[in-house]
Amino acid sequence: MADRAVTSSPVQQRPVEDPVRVMHVVYTLRTGGMEMGVVKLVNGLDPLRVRSSICSTTPASAEIKALVQPMVPVFELSRRAGNDVQVVRDLYRLFRRERPHVVHTHAWGTLLEGLVAARAARVPVVVHGEHGTLQLRGYQRWLQRLGWSAADRVLSVSSKLAERMAAATGFDARRITMIRNGVHLDRFQPADRAAARRALGIPDGLVVGTVGRLVPVKDHATLVDAVAELRRSGVVTTLVIAGDGPERGALETRAAAAGVDLRLLGYRSDVERVLGALDVFVLPSVSEGLSNTILEAMAAARPVVATRVGGAEEMIDDGRTGVLVPPSDPGAMAAALRRLLGAGDAGAAMGTAARRRVEAEFTLAGMMHRYEQLYTDVAVAKGLAPGTSAARPLHRSGVA
Repeated sequence: MADRAVTSSPVQQRPVEDPVRVMHVVYTLRTGGMEMGVVKLVNGLDPLRVRSSICSTTPASAEIKALVQPMVPVFELSRRAGNDVQVVRDLYRLFRRERPHVVHTHAWGTLLEGLVAARAARVPVVVHGEHGTLQLRGYQRWLQRLGWSAADRVLSVSSKLAERMAAATGFDARRITMIRNGVHLDRFQPADRAAARRALGIPDGLVVGTVGRLVPVKDHATLVDAVAELRRSGVVTTLVIAGDGPERGALETRAAAAGVDLRLLGYRSDVERVLGALDVFVLPSVSEGLSNTILEAMAAARPVVATRVGGAEEMIDDGRTGVLVPPSDPGAMAAALRRLLGAGDAGAAMGTAARRRVEAEFTLAGMMHRYEQLYTDVAVAKGLAPGTSAARPLHRSGVA
């Protein structure tokens, strides 16, 4: 499918009296790649052009909420599990009160409720973004196609995901706009490996690891099995995983049975330090959009082993900046790890090449520019040119 990224033509940086008001709606504001991407977005957009807010349909994590800039209001609802009609009512009331120009829903969990509430509240623009995991039961395919068709813009974080969205649901691929994720180059840089390990209490020797929630879609079990296979072949490594979730106990049991030295670090706000401690970063997921953690590892100049899912091929130049392997294949993953761990200077060169690729194609500044242009474009298309209406301050964070 053709690359439909928002064009990078210059946006005229004129003063505005009333920035475009954009409210992001997420199922829950807790640890996760999509959720952290929303936080990164609202923190990085120019507040003179885009005034951001977030609505979490469940109570937000205090740790993640603390990462949001104070100028960005966070609203929290109390939705019940499953389909909750009351969340539509609560979103409607919030939209009527706050009067956003744009409601930006994220993933399946907010698509229909957010769309219905926004249309009922007469929000001028609805944007919907998909980040990787699609719902593919028969009725869900139909509902996703229906919801996407009713939105003003549909976004994807990678061209591969956009292709999958169209193929799985029959949605018109020409209506999908692709905006890739970007990484904060100042935060994620090559680091002193020995110092990072001392700070985390990780022993010397070979260390591989990953960052992500401990949930089935991330398939950490395959990574544990790959490290176990390495151990049986005489390559002893420490496996480090930063993140938490329901699979923690099962992973601990699996690693202990296989004799794998597994260090589960739990949720970490200093992901850059974790990446700095690794010899190789691994992403074993069975489904992804455009993984922020791959980009962060590349920015930290670490060679990457990743499954060939989602937008991995758009980030990793196989054999030059990392190695791609099939999903759920511990043998192939072990072989890739063995190759990189034994590469010496070639492995370091691969990490350097990864950093250069991120600098050229996946900067945070580029991502922010594209989103600012998107929001400005949709506002202008609806006759809501910034600066033409009186701004209305958003309420501070709290339960809506």
